[in-house]
Amino acid sequence: MSLREEEKVSAACEREMHSVVLYICVFVQSFRLSIKPAQNVFRGDTVTLRCDIDGEGVTSWQYSWYKDGSSYSSSELQEHTFGSVTESDAGKYSCYGAERGGSRTSNISDAVTLTVSGETITLTHTSTTHRHSIPQKITHRNQWETTKH
Repeated sequence: MSLREEEKVSAACEREMHSVVLYICVFVQSFRLSIKPAQNVFRGDTVTLRCDIDGEGVTSWQYSWYKDGSSYSSSELQEHTFGSVTESDAGKYSCYGAERGGSRTSNISDAVTLTVSGETITLTHTSTTHRHSIPQKITHRNQWETTKH
């Protein structure tokens, strides 16, 4: 291309130039979703989901929580606690983080499955040994099943 042809192309580009906004997202790869005390719990237990994101230099995240693939909750807290779980809380949970006031985001985490079942039954038995009464508390967790005959 000659210098004269370059000038024509440049002039044509200037006439056709539009503003372009470019968004750059930096994805943080290191994160982990955990459930405490366990993935299999009983009705009435307290359960905490925790989303740990390793974003170097990021001090403030906005966390999004998903249940069974749908948006569930959003918070600045990296933990989401269920005070007393029910069977309706069971499902596959995942989290996502976005830097507050910035451009960095995480990928959505792998899902963890929360299973809620049964009830907790507390049985108290008093044992008499050597003329002393010693109460013994046994906690038994069971999935109740009802069958009709």
